[in-house]
Amino acid sequence: MRAALLTALAVAALTGLAPTHGRAADEPLAHPSYMQRAKSEDVAAAYPKAAFAQKISGDVDLNCTADAGGRLSGCKVTKEEPAGLGFGDAALGLSAKDRVKVKDDNGAAIIGRRFERSYSFLAPGDSNPDWLTKPSAGQLMGVFPVAARDRPPANARATIVCKVNEEGFLRDCKVDHQTPENMGFGAAALALSPLFRLKPKIRGGKPVETEATIPVVWAGFENMPMPSGPVKSLVLDPPWTSTPSTAQVRAAWPADAKGAVTGQVALRCNLNKTGGLTFCSVLSEIPTGKGFGKAARSLSPNFRVAFAPDQVKTLSSYTVDVPFRFRDPASPDTRKITAPKWTRTMTPEGMALAYPQAAIKAGVKTGLGVVGCVVDIRGELTDCQVRHEDPVGLDFGAAAIEAAKLMAMNPWSKEGEPLDGLPIVLPIRFNWQEAAAAPPSAAPPAKKP
Repeated sequence: MRAALLTALAVAALTGLAPTHGRAADEPLAHPSYMQRAKSEDVAAAYPKAAFAQKISGDVDLNCTADAGGRLSGCKVTKEEPAGLGFGDAALGLSAKDRVKVKDDNGAAIIGRRFERSYSFLAPGDSNPDWLTKPSAGQLMGVFPVAARDRPPANARATIVCKVNEEGFLRDCKVDHQTPENMGFGAAALALSPLFRLKPKIRGGKPVETEATIPVVWAGFENMPMPSGPVKSLVLDPPWTSTPSTAQVRAAWPADAKGAVTGQVALRCNLNKTGGLTFCSVLSEIPTGKGFGKAARSLSPNFRVAFAPDQVKTLSSYTVDVPFRFRDPASPDTRKITAPKWTRTMTPEGMALAYPQAAIKAGVKTGLGVVGCVVDIRGELTDCQVRHEDPVGLDFGAAAIEAAKLMAMNPWSKEGEPLDGLPIVLPIRFNWQEAAAAPPSAAPPAKKP
């Protein structure tokens, strides 16, 4: 017999940015290039008068196709915020102003394929995410895929979709599409994301978290000399066995950082034979001249990468990019766990052992235990307390605590912050399944009379 444990986590030159208000999860979308877009005066003319008078901003997503002339057609409103003020109809009217190329960057026809088009109507004082800092040409070259260096493609590009928080930091970035395919430009764009810093989305005069589509273009790189010599493999967000603690990061806040509220740094380091970082250089520092790069380098000896014994000889062939996000220690701690990277989960055998006996005796084959825990310096879950269980009285809460003791996450977030001391709420769903019946044993031979 065996148990299955299902765990869901609940935790409280570059081109212009595009807000992403809603995305189809399953339908593959085309990615057209625009020959013409609605102008700012067109948006102003289409702005619903009642919403403008009330200084209300609106965001709309359309799902469209294109005709043979590149005109948008068959558009449907897929998301309208806020609804009922006319923003959807206004966006449908604006779509007539747009024209797309009839083929995408890969040469595939756009006609008949669906794609998304987003429109924002901004009240005075409101704005969408915009650039504060962009990677330099050298930084773009630093992540140029090795597979593309022999014959660099013209105008290679990738688009990533990220959450932009109230401070303008990016998180939860994912590759949306890349051109050409299968050459590593999507991964290269992700490698650049710790170098980005944006102005946050402003609504009602206040910063709010949003999702943004960020295109990265390697324009003209096909004509540039490519790096020569041995190429080291770049590693992002490796599994860490040791990282700086929250207290160490706060203590490293630079004395020269007066007037700054946050700092952002990316280091590129080699690995030594113990998995430690060595020869770290500053890839990016925001703001400059405040000592954040020096602070990040002072913390680098506290990192150790997890590796298998048979990987010792190859560690020197890797470089690691390490992001840092500093916060003024005098300010409130606003860190949150958003998308933890689990480095240890329960085995099927452990899941079976954790299934509560009281539930088995009662014939209950599914249950939920919700626990609240605190992450320690190793990424393990401590101080776990039962928050909820369903059904009650069958020990699913106690089973969830035992399951949580065996789990661990990377103690350093891919956005560049320590996670120790932060709370996490973990709902754990237990499902009990009967194992397939064992085949009957062969009958013993009949005794001779």
